[in-house]
Amino acid sequence: MKQWQSEWDEGDTGRSTLNIFPKVSQQSANWNRADVLFFTGHGPFPPNLHRFHLANSPLCSCGEIGTPIHYATSCLLTTSWHMKLPKPSLEQEWYRRVASNHLSRGRI
Repeated sequence: MKQWQSEWDEGDTGRSTLNIFPKVSQQSANWNRADVLFFTGHGPFPPNLHRFHLANSPLCSCGEIGTPIHYATSCLLTTSWHMKLPKPSLEQEWYRRVASNHLSRGRI
């Protein structure tokens, strides 16, 4: 476990997931597919699609960069699902809290 934790701490990939799960564990987080796609940003979000040349732009239809947090907090096209936008300095903590709260995850 120590070696795994060390590799996790010092790795170059998975940093968005590290912010939510800083400690490795052999127990499943029991996340569904939608949760994984949202919190990793590896779902059908414009920046991810653009990264793989599957979209012409990383922008949402509303003109902003289409990150998961954009859709969850400020996109005009998803207003009915909005959560409160965190300050930039609290964004990692926001992801941790939303990820650990079953009701918040259900809104995503």
